[in-house]
Amino acid sequence: MILLVSHILTISSLNGIILSVEKTQLKGVAEVFKNSKRFLTEDYNVFVVANDKFNMYPTIADIAGMQIVNQHQRPVLNRTEKNRESAYSESIFHLKEMAVKIVA
Repeated sequence: MILLVSHILTISSLNGIILSVEKTQLKGVAEVFKNSKRFLTEDYNVFVVANDKFNMYPTIADIAGMQIVNQHQRPVLNRTEKNRESAYSESIFHLKEMAVKIVA
């Protein structure tokens, strides 16, 4: 089973990034991933398409008990925003259940 999730995280204010909002959003997205696991098969694959300019998805995956097994960058060519001159890309994250570490 493949679960496709599309989510863009943007956190900004007039004074810059608000850390408390960032932490809340990290935990919120991680909880969504945790809750969705009960509907997935044992060896699931989750693909997330996101603009991760704040590099939050490694932390989100960790909190959700998942690991990023692959990551691709793809350019966004057909932008509807005013600023089309600047290069823009989004990440595609391939997530799986976190491997269990056995400590001897």
